This record gives sequence, C-alpha cells and structure tokens, in this order.
Amino acid sequence: MNQQSRFIIVITFLLAGICSSCTTRRYAVSKRAERLSSKLGVQVTPKDNLELYDMVAGWLGTPYRMGQSSRKGTDCSGFVSVVYKNVYGKELARSSAAMLRLNCRPVRNRAKLREGNLVFFHTTPNSKLPSHVGIYLKDRKFAHASSSRGVTISSLDESYYRSRWLSGGVVK
Repeated sequence: MNQQSRFIIVITFLLAGICSSCTTRRYAVSKRAERLSSKLGVQVTPKDNLELYDMVAGWLGTPYRMGQSSRKGTDCSGFVSVVYKNVYGKELARSSAAMLRLNCRPVRNRAKLREGNLVFFHTTPNSKLPSHVGIYLKDRKFAHASSSRGVTISSLDESYYRSRWLSGGVVK
C-alpha cells in the first residue's frame, strides 16, 4: 500500500467519525426538542433556545407563592427573574411594572413577539399598570406563574389574557 492510499484511508476514517458524531449530536438535540414539545405543549425544534424551554419545563407545576422565587413556590415576576438570570444572564427588576419600565423596550403588537420576550398584563381592576408578567415562547404561547395553577403555559388567545393584554417587552 502506497502513501497516497494510506492517506485516503485515514481521511476516510476521520470524515466518517466526524459525520457520525454530528449525526449523533443532531439526533440527541432532536430527541430533546421532541421531549420538550411533549412536556410543554409547544412545538419545540432544535433551532429554538432549548435552554429556555428546558428551564421552563423544570419549573412547570411549581406552586404560586406571592413574593417567592424558588421551585418550592414563586410568583410571576420571581419566575421570570430566575429564568432570565439563568438562561440569559440578565438581572431584572423584581416587579412586573418595574420590569416593563426599567428593563424593556415595549412591543405593542403581539404579532411581533419573539421567543424570550416578556408579556405584560393588567390583572388589577381599574389599573393600566402591569401586574402580571410571563415569558413568550412561540405560537402565541407563554410561560408564567398563575396564581391558580402555578407555573404553566398559557395562550395569548385565551379570553382572560386577551382582555388583559398590556404590552410585550424586548429585554434591553
């Protein structure tokens, strides 16, 4: 066997190894996205921010506890703050009103929301200040800590949230 033949064999094995490891990684990422889709009820793809979806999935079902921000219990702004710090490395204000005022550039049009944007609602009667916040995922779905259901996924199209919509927010 000459030197050129050995070179071709070595290159072939290297390429085969590289290609198979890429395929294995793609398969693992695809399976992860499938698992998250099933758990969250949102179609997650390998192109989405899987770290965000993993974090949300880990908090699902956490009970609502006013003023708290742990997996034993959390309120809406506590949940959003913890997720943002862990996924994006950003510190946010601790109340929904302060988050919108201090940390966000408003997005009034719901059609312009993108994964990771915040969504704000006024749930207090006769108030136009945000009193509830969640994290937009995709397909008009958002993650938040509901006072009745704990951390959950809801739709912007639900009548309760549609009637209380205030703004979206791109975190600065």
